[in-house]
Amino acid sequence: MEATAFSQLFAENMIRLLGTTYKDDEFLLFYSYAKNVNNYFKIIGSKDGFEFNGSSKYIIVTDPKGREEAKYDWARFSVVKQKDRYIATYKMNAKGSANLNVVESKEMLRWTKLGKVETIKEVGSIVPEYQHKNRYVMYFGEHDIKLAYSSQFTNWKTAYTLLEKRDGMFDDGELEVGKVYNMKDHILVFYYAKKNGNYYAIGAAGFDKKDPTKLLWRLDKPLWEVPDDMKKNGIKPLSVEMLSDECILYWVINGETIYAVSCPLPVSGNLKDKHFFMFLKKHADNPIITPNPKNKWESRATFNSAALYEDGKVHFLYRSLGDSDLSVLGYATSKDGIHIDERLDEPAYIPREPFETPGGNTFKTFAEHFASGGGYGGIEDPRITKVEDTVYMTYVAFDGATPPRSALTSIPIEDFLNRRWDKWEKPKLISAPGMVNKSAVVFPEKINGKYVVLHRVYPNILVDVVDDLKFDNSYLRGQYFIPPRKKFWDSKKVGAGAPPIKTKDGWLLVYQSVGYQDPSRYKIGAMLLDKDDPTKVLYRTNNPIISPEESYENDGFKAGVVYPCGAVVKDNNLFVYYGGADTVVCAAEENLDTFLSQMKHNREPKLKRVISPVLN
Repeated sequence: MEATAFSQLFAENMIRLLGTTYKDDEFLLFYSYAKNVNNYFKIIGSKDGFEFNGSSKYIIVTDPKGREEAKYDWARFSVVKQKDRYIATYKMNAKGSANLNVVESKEMLRWTKLGKVETIKEVGSIVPEYQHKNRYVMYFGEHDIKLAYSSQFTNWKTAYTLLEKRDGMFDDGELEVGKVYNMKDHILVFYYAKKNGNYYAIGAAGFDKKDPTKLLWRLDKPLWEVPDDMKKNGIKPLSVEMLSDECILYWVINGETIYAVSCPLPVSGNLKDKHFFMFLKKHADNPIITPNPKNKWESRATFNSAALYEDGKVHFLYRSLGDSDLSVLGYATSKDGIHIDERLDEPAYIPREPFETPGGNTFKTFAEHFASGGGYGGIEDPRITKVEDTVYMTYVAFDGATPPRSALTSIPIEDFLNRRWDKWEKPKLISAPGMVNKSAVVFPEKINGKYVVLHRVYPNILVDVVDDLKFDNSYLRGQYFIPPRKKFWDSKKVGAGAPPIKTKDGWLLVYQSVGYQDPSRYKIGAMLLDKDDPTKVLYRTNNPIISPEESYENDGFKAGVVYPCGAVVKDNNLFVYYGGADTVVCAAEENLDTFLSQMKHNREPKLKRVISPVLN
C-alpha cells in the first residue's frame, strides 16, 4: 500500500498499532486496519528498529475450526518463542474489562487462537523458552505485578502479587507489565508506571529463575521517563525489544505516531540504579608528578598535564607554578604510564607573546620572565595532539588582564622527541577577543577531509570544522555545540578534557564538568562521538568517571578539583591524566574494551521517531 493511502487510513483513525517483536535479526511491527467492511492484520520489518521500510505481509488468525478473526481490534500483542512455536498474548479493545487472549504460530504469518484466559483480565507477558516445574510462567497486571502458571497456555493459575507501588519512588502509582525476558541468570521484567491511567515511566526488575516469585533486584530509578511535553499527547506503551547491549522502548502518541527510545540494558547483580556507575581506577601511586621545590619555576604546583604516547613512552607537558606565580610547562616521560623515568630541570615551553605574558611583554627566556618579577598568567592547561608528523599544542593564553583565550602552536614530532624546544612555532590566538574561551583540543586526524577542533565558551563544548590549522586572520566560531545536561551531574558547564581518541565505537572524549548539584567541585566524564560526525554524541556517562574524593584531590590550591588534559591508550589500557586540587598530576586507568562496554550501559536514553510508510 502506498504511503499516501496509509496516511489516509490514519486520518480516518483506522490503523491500530498492536505490538512488535524481534526475529532473525529483524524488528517486526504488527498493525491492523479496517477498509470498507474488511479487517486486515499485517506485519512490516526493520533492520535497526527505527526505520520500518520492509515489505508488508498479511497475517491470518483463525480459530481451531479454521474461521478467520472478524476484527483485529487488539492491543499489546506480545510475542515470545517457546521451542518450535511462537506464543502471543493480547487484549481486545472492548469496553470494560476484557480477558487476555492467547494465539500460537509456527512462522508468525498464520496464527491459531488457543482461547481466552478466563482467570486474567489484565495485560500479561509469558517468559520465553522457560518452564518452572514443567509449567509455563507469565507475569501480568495493570495495577500491580502478579504471576501465573499454566501447562497449556489457557488455563492459568494465578499467584500472589510480586511488585507493588513504592511510596516516594518513581513507581509510586499503578504498575503494568511491559515485557518479560529470559536472561542467563535471571528473569527480566519490564513494567510501566502510571497514575490515573497516564503512563509516565518504565522500570525493570529481576527474578530468580529457580523461583520466579523471588525478587532479586529492582531499579531505584526508571529506565526512561516520559517527557512532560509528551504526557499531554496521550502517550501509551507499545512494546519493549531487547538486543545484546540495549533495549528499545516503543511508545505510541495519539494512536498513530510511534517513538522509540534506545537505552541501556538493565543487568543483574547488585545493580539498583538506572545510572550504572562506572569508574576509572585511580593509581595507588598518585600523585605521579608533584611540585619540585628545587626548581623555582615548579616549586608550588605541577598539574593539568597533556599527554602523548609515542616511541614507547608517555610524554607529559604539565602546567607548573613557581616562585613567580607564572604558568609555564614542564616535561617528563614514563615507560609504564605511571612512574616517571625522566623529568627535565628546565621548562619545555614558556610564555613568549604579549597575549600570554603579564604586562603584555615579549620574552624569549624564562630568566627574563623571572627577572621581571613574574605575575599571574602565562601558559595554562595544555593539550597535545599528533596529526601526521606534527605535534599540535593548544593551551589557554592569559596575560593577567584580558579574558583568557585559546592559543595554538606546533612542533615537528622529531623535534619534540629530541626536546628541541626552540622549534615550537610562533603561537597564535585561535579564539575571538573579548570572551573567555578555553579547553581547545584538536582531533588527531582529519574527518571528511577537515580538521575538527573542540573548545569551550561557557557553558558548552563548541565544535568547529576547519580547512586548516593556520588561523590566518580567522578565529574559531563555534559552529556546533554539545551542552550540559539539566538533570545530570554535568548540568552547569562542560569542557573538553583530553584530545579525542579514536576507538572501534567512535571518538572517545574525556571531559570535565561542574554541576549545579555540586557547584564547587570539578568532575570528569566521558562521551563517545560519531566517527564520521563528531558533533553527534553516541554515548555519554550518566555519572562521573572520576570525582574528587582523595586527599590529593582536595588538599591544594583549589580543593575538590579533578581536571583532565591528557589521555592515552597503551597496551589496550586507557590512561587518563588529570590535575588534583590544581596542585599535582594524577593518573587513572581501565582496560579500554571494558570501559567502552561500560559506556554503552551508561548512556543517556535517546528518543527517536519511528519512520515507516505505514506511519507517514
